[in-house]
Amino acid sequence: MSQTADSFSRRTKEELARRFPDAECCARAELAAIIHTAGSLHFQASHRLVLSVESENIFLLRKVFRLLKAFFQVRTEAYIKETERLGGRRRYSLHLRGEERVKKVLMACGIMTRRFELEGGINPSLVQNDCCRAAFLRGVLLGRGSITDPQKSDYHLELVTESEEFAHGLVYLMDLCGFRAGLSVNRRKDFYVVYLKDAEAIGRFLSFVRAYTAYLRMEEMRIIKGMREEVNRQVNCETANLEKTLRAAWKQVEILSAFAGKAGLNNLPEKLREAAFLRLENPEASLRELGKMAVPPVSKSTMNYRMRRVLKIAKNFTGEKEIFSSKGNRNNG
Repeated sequence: MSQTADSFSRRTKEELARRFPDAECCARAELAAIIHTAGSLHFQASHRLVLSVESENIFLLRKVFRLLKAFFQVRTEAYIKETERLGGRRRYSLHLRGEERVKKVLMACGIMTRRFELEGGINPSLVQNDCCRAAFLRGVLLGRGSITDPQKSDYHLELVTESEEFAHGLVYLMDLCGFRAGLSVNRRKDFYVVYLKDAEAIGRFLSFVRAYTAYLRMEEMRIIKGMREEVNRQVNCETANLEKTLRAAWKQVEILSAFAGKAGLNNLPEKLREAAFLRLENPEASLRELGKMAVPPVSKSTMNYRMRRVLKIAKNFTGEKEIFSSKGNRNNG
């Protein structure tokens, strides 16, 4: 991922990390999503159960710390470590110790059943309301999501998980929220990617999960990109038309010059002679511009008619193919 894309994803996650849920149901949904995507459960040597959340995003760890403290009244331990595999970048770890506290959090988040069995999918009770669905998707994006920079030509939002059950549940949840997400599988690295590629859908997704600043930034860049593309399209179109006009004009000059050398222009009717001289004296002018130079000035269609007539006469002497159709050259103006 490029530095700009990483920067946009990072800023988006920082914004979302500062969005604190208002209701406990939303807090449970968001925390559950974070644990599913960035958490792990393991036993220490002392056989104590430990719930860990690990990320490069310090803002995510701060949010988890606040959620656990505010809604579960439990404290956690934080660690900082550097990973050589990631170029020495810092990763942050948050640990919740104690079997009773860990089970309390996991059961409240719908990840552990009352029989102390772990759930791999999305617990339906967590995402019954739109606010909770938004909170859950916000947590997934925070825990294991990324977005390409809006300045790039391709828009892409990805949510990654190692669980096939969770991936399919995520696709279904997004469909409930009005997002047609795709699903791809990386067999070599054994993970699943739920994604959106449409710019409009990604914008709606950002707004849905309350990443309003990121959404406005993306819309701003879409408008700027659209304006640039329209300007480039018009410039390319005008350049192409100008090139056609110049090619046709210089072909006219070539034919008229050859005709003048063989038969001369003075024997032409007055209006045709004027058209011929105007073209020879102004080889890069359009038909509309030649019409304005005539005395008296004439319209583009009139000058086009005169030019076709004089070129038809010249063709009889030069043997050149007629370069105007019966309807005239519409680009030569």
